[in-house]
Amino acid sequence: MQRIAVVAGPDAGHALPALGLSAALRQRGHDVRFLSGPDHLLTAESLDLAGDVLPLLGPTPQDDDLGHRLWRRAGEMARPLAHQLEAWNPDLLVVDTITRAGAFAAQLLDRPWVELVPHYLDDPDPDLPPIGLGRRLARSPWRRYDDRRILRAQARSLQLGVRQAGEVAARLGLDAVAAPVLRLIATLPSLERRRRHWPSDAHVVGPLALDLAGPELDVPAGRAPLVLVTDSTATGVHTGLGEMALEGLRDVGLRLAITSDNLEARREPGLVVGRGPHAPLLAAADLAVSPGGAGFLTKAAANGVVQLVVPYQGDQREEAARLVDTGAGRCLPRWRLTPERLRRIVRALIDDDRAASAADALRVEAARLRPHIAADLIDAVLAGQPPAAESPTDHLRPD
Repeated sequence: MQRIAVVAGPDAGHALPALGLSAALRQRGHDVRFLSGPDHLLTAESLDLAGDVLPLLGPTPQDDDLGHRLWRRAGEMARPLAHQLEAWNPDLLVVDTITRAGAFAAQLLDRPWVELVPHYLDDPDPDLPPIGLGRRLARSPWRRYDDRRILRAQARSLQLGVRQAGEVAARLGLDAVAAPVLRLIATLPSLERRRRHWPSDAHVVGPLALDLAGPELDVPAGRAPLVLVTDSTATGVHTGLGEMALEGLRDVGLRLAITSDNLEARREPGLVVGRGPHAPLLAAADLAVSPGGAGFLTKAAANGVVQLVVPYQGDQREEAARLVDTGAGRCLPRWRLTPERLRRIVRALIDDDRAASAADALRVEAARLRPHIAADLIDAVLAGQPPAAESPTDHLRPD
């Protein structure tokens, strides 16, 4: 048994995959300590995990500056986090991709660390559209030119981030910013676009996100198609998707389940609204509607559910584009969202046999990628033998 600290930001999209990995490591017999926001400690406790709150989580006036949020705040949090862990003496840290305080703390403690990426691989690639914009593959000379222009701007931004990270490391007394031993990419291979060269440290391990602990919502009774709608769980984001679904999808021959923190809980014939775990609802759903956060999108894919994505921020546009590439769903731009259009697309998707077949193919793929694969990789790192990746499909291969 070895001691593993798992560090993740408080947003559910980052904390829940980290909890999924923590649970798999705990099942291996490792002593796991999960550090995140206070909202996730109950879930950690339900999984028999020791849980702590990350230091200095409160917002600051400079948080609109991504460089400040990603690097300078990480530097401020790193020493208190290292002090928090020092007496426990972890053998390894697993660090969520945007919670860089964990990476700096690992260096201060002179421990190896593994990066957990809760979505697609976001390394830029000259053969792909700019990552994060949700663009399809270029089909015209103008689009290829525009993609290259944006890639150059992204490269400048990344270089700025490298300089900022180096400055923070120097203030912490570190010679440089250490790279992770390897990266765990918590998505499906079919949601990765083909690259000329796949990085050897990046292992696609499949969905890891768990549900929050809490009482389940009842699946609405009846035989009509069930549509599951979920609002964003990102801090400070209100999508209005739940309200739009209430207006556009009620009393039209569908059953409707809406998970949301922004709507009053209610139960009526054919309708349930509230907060609860997604798993039992996805097991019964014919269609899922969401902003396209990676955790929910991959959970729905693992259940073979056709999806409609209405992206709002962050990685959601990119997730939506990759889902559309597979044929397992559609993307509805936020600015085009109306109750009538939502109703029309939902009805079309429920009757779309090709989308259902593509969604089932994702389910079959996800069934071959379980959290034990990520746990195997962590064990390999602890043994000093981290394997090299060759492609996103590495772990679909027979043993």
